[in-house]
Amino acid sequence: MSCQLRAHPGRLLAILLATVVFAAVAAQASCALAADPNAPLDAAATAQLLQQLGSSQVDEAVCTSLCHGNIATTNNYAAAIKFTHGNHIIIQCSSCHTAFPHQQAGTARPTMKGCFDCHGLRHGSMGIIAKGECEACHVTPRWQMACPPAKTTPDWAGKGHVEQSKAKLNTECMRCHTQANCDTCHENRGVTWSPKTNWDYDSNGGCQSCHGSSNLLKQTSGVSKSFQVTGLEDSAHSDISCQSCHTDYRYDDKPAPTKLWTVNAGIACGTCHQNAEKEQDRAPVALYEKSVHAEKIREGNYKSATCGSCHGGHFIYRLDTAEAKARMHGSALRVCARCHVEQYASYNDYYHGRAYKQGALDSPSCWQCHKSHDILPKSDAASAVSDKNVGATCGQEGCHKGSTEEFGAQAGSLIHRKVEVQKANPIVEFFSNIFKKKAS
Repeated sequence: MSCQLRAHPGRLLAILLATVVFAAVAAQASCALAADPNAPLDAAATAQLLQQLGSSQVDEAVCTSLCHGNIATTNNYAAAIKFTHGNHIIIQCSSCHTAFPHQQAGTARPTMKGCFDCHGLRHGSMGIIAKGECEACHVTPRWQMACPPAKTTPDWAGKGHVEQSKAKLNTECMRCHTQANCDTCHENRGVTWSPKTNWDYDSNGGCQSCHGSSNLLKQTSGVSKSFQVTGLEDSAHSDISCQSCHTDYRYDDKPAPTKLWTVNAGIACGTCHQNAEKEQDRAPVALYEKSVHAEKIREGNYKSATCGSCHGGHFIYRLDTAEAKARMHGSALRVCARCHVEQYASYNDYYHGRAYKQGALDSPSCWQCHKSHDILPKSDAASAVSDKNVGATCGQEGCHKGSTEEFGAQAGSLIHRKVEVQKANPIVEFFSNIFKKKAS
């Protein structure tokens, strides 16, 4: 049957393909086709199924069940493109076909941007996924191709291209062009210019063509690990492109800051925040650079905390509601304790640590005493918990008003040392031994 289908392209192909795959999606359809394959097509049922498939997510099981069992034999993309489905066999159908491809007007093919989600991409330690040169896929010589096809014109002079370049320079133009292409035209006309952005191609959210799939799994030591990325739509950075943070997943050979992508992603935050419009967004960068965490990173200790270590990555949310602030307040187990295990375990005095771990909103989180972006060790005189400053820290607004340095020293000695102090108290030790004997 599949050979017959391929012999009738166009609208008939779309209808027949949908009919063949109907068995795989029958549970979702509210209509039924004739059981006899030789019977005339039920036009109403076929139209309903086409509408359903056209509005649902592309499913590889449906594509390969009957029609595309051997994907390598599927027709070529187009005469002007060097392409075979066989070379893309390890890629999910939905990575390229983001919508049901067999429309009534013909087959909807992936866009050039869709190809560049993978082509030319340096995928971290994996290297280049697929070639990014025009000649690798295009039969037409590069100099003869439109710029880009069906979108603009090869001659930009007087076409209002400044506004277009602001919107598309990184995400479209630089797929094919370098800065030299622009400079050549400008120099010939005596026009000076300076791009307001880094000359780096950015696929925007193209990584989600693969990482948006729940089927993106990897087997490691017999355990399946998912590489699906979720939650971006609710993130404070939902409008930020993937390469803005993942600076070593790029389309050129510029070196990354370190050899660990997790560290690179964590420190990329400063690139945007140090140039932010609002002071509240800029200030944390300068504070972090003075912290013990940043100092350790500069020394090459990549176990130290970056922005991403504390704030997370894809799921960063805005602190613009009381609910969000309360959620952040109670997140010390994830934010701090993953590294400072012993310190968090010892944070169990009655009025601070124990209350905090039971969810009390008026008990201090780690960063309310130790600070956050500019955290320093206790031995540093500028630290919020140094002998000199601990009194003022305890006396901050909402805490122990009027606290002195002596009060801070006494209180501070108890907060992380309840067990030690109890053991040193002879009365507590006496009764503890009695209860231990009774229990035994």
